[in-house]
Amino acid sequence: MQQPLPNEISLEAFLAWEQQQDDRFEWIDGAVVPFAGGSDDHGAIITNMTILLGGAVAGGPCFVRGSDRRLVPQDAHGRSLGSFYSDLFVSCAQEDRVGGTAHFPSVVIEVLSPHGSGEFTTKKRAYLASRDIKEYLIIESVERFVTHFAWTSDRRLAVIEYDHGPVQIRSLGLVLTFEQIYADTKTRTILRPISPQDQIIIE
Repeated sequence: MQQPLPNEISLEAFLAWEQQQDDRFEWIDGAVVPFAGGSDDHGAIITNMTILLGGAVAGGPCFVRGSDRRLVPQDAHGRSLGSFYSDLFVSCAQEDRVGGTAHFPSVVIEVLSPHGSGEFTTKKRAYLASRDIKEYLIIESVERFVTHFAWTSDRRLAVIEYDHGPVQIRSLGLVLTFEQIYADTKTRTILRPISPQDQIIIE
């Protein structure tokens, strides 16, 4: 018989509790949330991004990891912001190669599942509060849409929304087309209304 999930547990207690579980869970603002899977398109996008990011960091100190590694980002004061399984992240910290938990990601990729999740906004706030993340991408798996958060050297935040490519991940020197991101998926393109700037006049 499945035991009820603990309520209002501290992050430290959660990390010890999860190690004793057969399934995986996330800690979001004191709540324990089961880690859910995704669709075939969701999985294909993650595969595409793994290959693309892996090629960008090959031969250097940085590395790519997926949802098999727990991610516990920290704020500017070294406080842990939650315990998540991001779809992908890039880290250049050698400490993140050891053990089951990473703390110092520089790039985080989340691919939204078709059903979405109410807790995702909280996860986003945690990522945006991280002292180490330079770029954070949210890739939708139902429609072709990417939201890109990036920080300048003085930690000012820029947000760019894409309904077509290319998407730049500047910290990795990477430029991605939507064809690369959404290869081998059935994800539909967002049809935009034609604006005067989009019109082509043929005389």
